[in-house]
Amino acid sequence: MNILIMHYLYFEIEMCCNVSHQYCCVVIGVLAIIVGSSDLGYRAHLLATYGLNRWILASVIAWVLIIMAAVVLIVGAIKKITTLLLIWIIFVLLVGIAQIFIKIVLFTPAKNIHPNDAYYILASGFIILLILLVFCSAYYPYAYKREIEEEEYE
Repeated sequence: MNILIMHYLYFEIEMCCNVSHQYCCVVIGVLAIIVGSSDLGYRAHLLATYGLNRWILASVIAWVLIIMAAVVLIVGAIKKITTLLLIWIIFVLLVGIAQIFIKIVLFTPAKNIHPNDAYYILASGFIILLILLVFCSAYYPYAYKREIEEEEYE
C-alpha cells in the first residue's frame, strides 16, 4: 500500500514539475496585470481621496511600469523572444524590490498611531506574499529563457 502511495505521489510531483514554462510565463504576465490593476486602482483612489503622497505615487508608477512589462513578458513568451524575457526578469527584480520597500514604508504606521497586532500580521503577510510573487515571477521566465537557449543549441 505504501509503495502505491509513494508511486502516486512521485507521479503527481513529476506532473507538477513538468509544467510548460511558456504557459507559466503567460500566467505570470496575466497575474501581474490583474494584481497590478487592482492595487493601481486602490492607490489611485487613495491619491484622489487623501491628496498627493509621494510613496503612494511611487507605488502607482511602479505598478504602471510592471503592467507594461507584463505585456512584454506575454509577447516574449508566446513568440519565444529571449530578449523580451530578459527585459522582464531584470525589470521585475528592480521594480519588484522597489515595490517591496514602498510597501514596507506604506505599511509602517505613523508614530502616534498604535494599531492592534492583527494589522502587523496582515501587513507582514502581504509583504512576504509580495516577496514570493517577485521572485517566482523572475524564476519561471528565467527557466523558460534557458529552455529556449538549450533548444537553439541542439
